[in-house]
Amino acid sequence: MPRDQGAKPSWGDRLQEWIKSNHDQQPALSAELAAMGREAIKDIRGTLMESYFGKPEHASEPGTPLSPTMQEVSADRGLVGQYQAVLDSYASRGSVHGHDQDRGVER
Repeated sequence: MPRDQGAKPSWGDRLQEWIKSNHDQQPALSAELAAMGREAIKDIRGTLMESYFGKPEHASEPGTPLSPTMQEVSADRGLVGQYQAVLDSYASRGSVHGHDQDRGVER
């Protein structure tokens, strides 16, 4: 039985839509497994370095599990939009580095 165009979706339809949108936002499993594999290798190397040479290996690279990038941290803190607003305000001034464009480069 076809639904009317203006009819309110049922809770089952809303649940299916929510599950689909949530599934579309999930990262690829292969990428997650590769990141976990890299991190496991680093843990093993760090343990070997510490046991043989008495000092740990360097810190893990940004973007690996439990080590977010600066962009991810900024986005989580809600600072990304504010930075873009500052850049837009500078762009709307029509000047370069706070100086008039007709003055040229100052030394």
